Amino acid sequence: MDAVIIGPLALPAPAFITLIALFAALLAWQWWQKRQREEQGDGILWLTALSGLLGARLAFLWRYQDQYDGLGAMLDVRDGGWWWPGVLLALPVMGWWLWKRPQQRPGLLTALGASVASATLVTGVLLTLRSPSAPLPDVTLYNLQGEPASLHSLTTGQLTLINLWASWCPPCRREMPVLQAAQQRYPELRVLLANQGEETDLVRRYLTEQGLQFNFLLMDPQTLLGQYAGSSGLPLTLLVDANGNELARHFGPLSAASLHHFILPHLPGDIR
Repeated sequence: MDAVIIGPLALPAPAFITLIALFAALLAWQWWQKRQREEQGDGILWLTALSGLLGARLAFLWRYQDQYDGLGAMLDVRDGGWWWPGVLLALPVMGWWLWKRPQQRPGLLTALGASVASATLVTGVLLTLRSPSAPLPDVTLYNLQGEPASLHSLTTGQLTLINLWASWCPPCRREMPVLQAAQQRYPELRVLLANQGEETDLVRRYLTEQGLQFNFLLMDPQTLLGQYAGSSGLPLTLLVDANGNELARHFGPLSAASLHHFILPHLPGDIR
């Protein structure tokens, strides 16, 4: 399962796991404080969590600094650009507090244990609920002229990125220029956009207004690809190998950096 749908809100699975882990840590800390009648000290947990997130973001920016146009793009965390080794930045913050407040060590260690246990449990549940990997269905898509095209014919013989999108989806609209640029930037990658359930005239008008052009833009009027993916949230991006087998998927908008991070492990070694 790549996303958790809560009413109208769709959260990427890693973000959901992080929130649950933080919530569990706060509950465990408060329980320990009441039991020991300690003074309030939730701030250290928030500081530790924020330092971990900051470290993950800084690590991602350092690794892919050449993928950003400027400081404004780096500050936009909506691209989901996090490199988890940077979470280690939280360790010295926690270590400093454990050294400074030895009387609170049992409570902080209890909170840390609750965080790890809850994250492990939720991850296991999500993996259990995840649909088993299956070959892409050979559905029929349609170009803007209404001509049918087999999905298998479009995905065989080349590494293919399939983006499920809709014009009413703000994150989808935000990543459109990135996907358009990717067509030239990664000639070894076929970029295929599959619109989910919209009218052809509406999509054509949107592309014209935004000045967007794609080599492979298809209509999926019955949202068959969305049903295959098991997710109603958009945007959703699938990476497929030359034999039509799914390699990876990404839920949420892509920036130039997060797209590069997503496809990097699957690019030929001489062009990484």
